[in-house]
Amino acid sequence: MGIRAKINRGLIRLVDFYTGNYRRITAIPIIFIIIFGSVILFYYHANGELVNEDISLKGGISATVYTNESISASSILSSVSSQLNQKQASVSVLHPPFSNKIAGYTVTVGQNANMTKLEAVLASIFDIKLTSSNYSISYVGSTLAQSALYDSVLLLGIAFVLVAIVSLFYFRNKYQAFSNVVSIVSDVINVIGVMDLFNISFSTASIAGILMLMGYSADRNIILATNILKRREGSIKYRLLHTLRTSLTMDLAAFTTFLILFFGTTNATIQSIAIVLIIGLIFDDFTVWILNGSIQLYSIKYMPEEEIKTT
Repeated sequence: MGIRAKINRGLIRLVDFYTGNYRRITAIPIIFIIIFGSVILFYYHANGELVNEDISLKGGISATVYTNESISASSILSSVSSQLNQKQASVSVLHPPFSNKIAGYTVTVGQNANMTKLEAVLASIFDIKLTSSNYSISYVGSTLAQSALYDSVLLLGIAFVLVAIVSLFYFRNKYQAFSNVVSIVSDVINVIGVMDLFNISFSTASIAGILMLMGYSADRNIILATNILKRREGSIKYRLLHTLRTSLTMDLAAFTTFLILFFGTTNATIQSIAIVLIIGLIFDDFTVWILNGSIQLYSIKYMPEEEIKTT
């Protein structure tokens, strides 16, 4: 038996198990929500904030040294963190477009850091005299950072509302709109919970990653709901099997892309987006298939037959 036939038989057994146990296994994503929701609440109780905000959300100093010299980013980070007593410092390597050559390094520290001492530390690390031609520094105030956080939260709220409206308009089904939003909210809770658990910095780039994850998750939710509620050809197991093949193909392509984004660059912004997408994708299968899919299967048993045909 070929590999393709074995995979197909495995998927058929998976669909058989899923349709026979979808109510019981709904406990899995619910447990995830409870665990990571508790992590978020504990982190807030211990630190006074829901996430480990970086300077783009909390305020701080960003210093860039333009040099072609190759220095380990981890050694720069270690020196800056120890000499300035900065736990949230970060370092990113700058590259010219379409090139692997080094163009410089950007170091970010908290707003309580001493700018004069920071310049002295950087001059010592790179062994150069800092001038306007090879060095630039910018300061993000706490008021501006909090404004960015407020706007980002507002944007996420609007995105959730729009997802619900589009789902309701397309399917004319309150169950689908509800399950779509619940699935996406679950993804966000899981991502933030994991980031809090491992103390991963959360930035405006992370919010961009969450918005991208919401779009990806909504797309998969709609594909699943379309096959359950709208299409009538074949049995429900046949339609679920077709959807599962599509979903797994999307997962493989997306996960490979996100891993390349994370490991293929030293740019902190891209890495922040990639880590959100990687974490989100891992949990998205549970929220889309087990949580959202179970609600869909549950709903068709209680919807009038004529409503099912017109959705």
